Amino acid sequence: MIFTFSATGNSYHVSRLISESLGIQKVDLAAAVRYKRFLYDAKGEDVGFVFPVYFLGIPNMVKVLAENLEVRNPGKVFCVVTCGVYSGKAGEMLQECLGKRLRIDSHFDVIMPDNAIFYADVPSKEEQDRINAEADVTIQGIIEKLKAGETGDFRTHGGQAESDDLYAKYEDARVTEPFTINERCIECRICEEVCPEQIIKIYHRKPVWDEEKCSMCMSCLNLCPKKAIEFGDITKERGRYHHPDYYERILGIPLKY
Repeated sequence: MIFTFSATGNSYHVSRLISESLGIQKVDLAAAVRYKRFLYDAKGEDVGFVFPVYFLGIPNMVKVLAENLEVRNPGKVFCVVTCGVYSGKAGEMLQECLGKRLRIDSHFDVIMPDNAIFYADVPSKEEQDRINAEADVTIQGIIEKLKAGETGDFRTHGGQAESDDLYAKYEDARVTEPFTINERCIECRICEEVCPEQIIKIYHRKPVWDEEKCSMCMSCLNLCPKKAIEFGDITKERGRYHHPDYYERILGIPLKY
């Protein structure tokens, strides 16, 4: 089983390729947390974790799952993190949260287009295509190592020296107050559907963030078909990104417009 957390498709794409190549089922990590599904029997199957790096660490939802997860009869355990530049200490943080209940045998990282538009603009379409093409080569290498049963730390984009300082800012940064809706909103409710934490609710036909904090996945901004969602003023002139392998039909969302 592969516990997968993905906001705009990078980690979904990695997880899908590994799942199809190794015959291991994907588990929606966000749904597992929402419905408190923390007990699993792997029946000897390998267990994977695939998720993006946030602030050089792990997303809050991944942290919640790892702190509560119990997997019986696991095979080898692997972790693959997707990142824009550095993978930081996300793997170490995951292991710390898992404790002695599950020991990670192999670590990997994959550079993919960054979707953190509250921090910086997304790459151009040409740059996205180049990065994703190179990522697919990396992913195939990971698959070969997993098939061969290789273990160890295969990460090549650590940048761990700055991890602690940056991740310390994550808790204060993941507030929902800066999210706003502009006049382009067409009331399609896609943001409500794609939010991994299901905290976006529709009131008077407009989305409202119903919790003070979220994981800062930026799924709502990046998957809005009309760029109707902003995070303060800093995202107004910035682009949007989702992996070409990841769009509304894959998510099971009817495209109403």
